Amino acid sequence: MKKILIFLAILISVFFSTYPSIKTVNAENSYLRVITEDTPFYSDKNGEELLFYLPYTYYVKILEYHNEYAHVECYGKNSVAIDGYVPKDMLFYDGLPVINPFLDLKINTSIPAVLYADKTLNTAIQYVFPSRELDYYGVFKGETENLYFVGYNGKLGYVRESEIIPFVIENHPNELTFIEPELPTTEEIPQETPKDTGGNNTDYSGLRIAIIVCLCVAGIIALFVAIKKKPDTSQVASGYYDENDYE
Repeated sequence: MKKILIFLAILISVFFSTYPSIKTVNAENSYLRVITEDTPFYSDKNGEELLFYLPYTYYVKILEYHNEYAHVECYGKNSVAIDGYVPKDMLFYDGLPVINPFLDLKINTSIPAVLYADKTLNTAIQYVFPSRELDYYGVFKGETENLYFVGYNGKLGYVRESEIIPFVIENHPNELTFIEPELPTTEEIPQETPKDTGGNNTDYSGLRIAIIVCLCVAGIIALFVAIKKKPDTSQVASGYYDENDYE
């Protein structure tokens, strides 16, 4: 018995010691989904240099794991691919087929803009004329104004939201399986009132049944009374005079 218990303990310890590595290997080169609008994308594996927030409902490609962060890659179809780090607990595996995982969006300048190398807008890279097309990567939510992290002419940087023509980001076409469906509320179904077909011709079926029942009961009572009050023939017989009785 002791040998069996020792064997089971060794087997369980081996399983749990190898489980994290098995999970990591299976997750590599797979696509995980961004399920919040504030999923950060960092340039370093310690999560200190925030670049921007990833587009909601789109995917990132998992390269490997570093503690609580996942080393990911995104974009690369019609824009330059970039890699960075995202908190593992903010990504979701939905198990759906992923055909176009990344957002493919071009945005345009509305006025003369400046492409900056940093979020503080201290280091300008180059000027960008109006109606120029930029590759969109994500948004950085500033205190006074949002900044867009974009690619232009082989360079990456930030532009002000006020310098860009307004745009809308549609959700990824895959089903939003990470959102729990709302249960239908039980609402009281209103009862239909009888329709008036003209005048006061409403439904009297209930009243008719009540009248018929009353008539039947009255008939039964009358029959019972009639049977109970039959004429007493004994008094008639005793009072009959037969003249032969005294002759």
